[in-house]
Amino acid sequence: MSVAQKLKIASPREKSNIKTGLLALSGIQWEEKPEQYCDYRLDGRGPEGWLRVKQYTNGTLYIEASAMALMSRLVAFIPGIEAPITNGTGGGAATSVSAKPSGKLDIQGAYVGTDESGKGDFFGSLVIAGVYVTEETIPILIELGVMDSKKLTDKTMAGLAMDIVQVVGEQAISCVELAPKRYNELYQEFKQNGKNLNHLLAWGHATVIENLLIANPECMQAVADQFGNERYILSQLKEKGKQIKLYQTPRAEANVGVAAASIIARNRFVQRMERLNQDFGLPFSKGANPIVKNQARAFLQKFGRGRLNEIAKLHFKTANEL
Repeated sequence: MSVAQKLKIASPREKSNIKTGLLALSGIQWEEKPEQYCDYRLDGRGPEGWLRVKQYTNGTLYIEASAMALMSRLVAFIPGIEAPITNGTGGGAATSVSAKPSGKLDIQGAYVGTDESGKGDFFGSLVIAGVYVTEETIPILIELGVMDSKKLTDKTMAGLAMDIVQVVGEQAISCVELAPKRYNELYQEFKQNGKNLNHLLAWGHATVIENLLIANPECMQAVADQFGNERYILSQLKEKGKQIKLYQTPRAEANVGVAAASIIARNRFVQRMERLNQDFGLPFSKGANPIVKNQARAFLQKFGRGRLNEIAKLHFKTANEL
């Protein structure tokens, strides 16, 4: 668990004053480290835990702390940082929304981030993507605004996906795309072997990790969202994957590599949905809601149940309710 804040610092004088104030904090031992695209980076440690501060040359100030108590100490002299909100239990520890487990890891160096899209959508493909990020590309992706694809519009996501490819390069991206028909076949194969959807997802995540390790053999770590038992992905990793450190955490999109993967995956998913709309001349919406159910009924009337596996994931209860 960590607490993070990001804000804009406009003037060079303000940047200098903040750095001076940080270094003057009592009880914090600071180490200044070089960081590309940063005016300075400070790593600190005190009785309550650790702090990390990065002042990017574009004006973005990124602050991360291992505990809210540490973040609270910064409120007094850095304008724009919100004061912590008490939890209302009377005498309890201070907390805020950002103090919940954010998924942000204290990970250093290059790594592969993976994420999937389409898992909760009745129509369309399942896409699992991986993106290899480095100390050189990470700050550029942050500056571009790379974040969890669930918070982006389709138009913004499409532009960011192109930017990500330009920044990291084709060799740093891998995707497993399962069209509905192939997805249904694989799901049944896994089910017949006593396995479930999490095993299928783990196979996809492990596949993109392995592909990127072959293309980028210097990489020694990966980050994935924890969608089930940690052993799922570990059991699917092959020779190269078994040699790396794999981090799995809820809300892993807080790490820019995973966020980049989520954008690539979601953009591919949206593109495939648009293809389905064109191929069948019918609208297909995301999710699994009443609108989706009505669209599926319209499809059945036009094409028959025998072709439903070409557009939909048949293990969803939606399929049995048509």
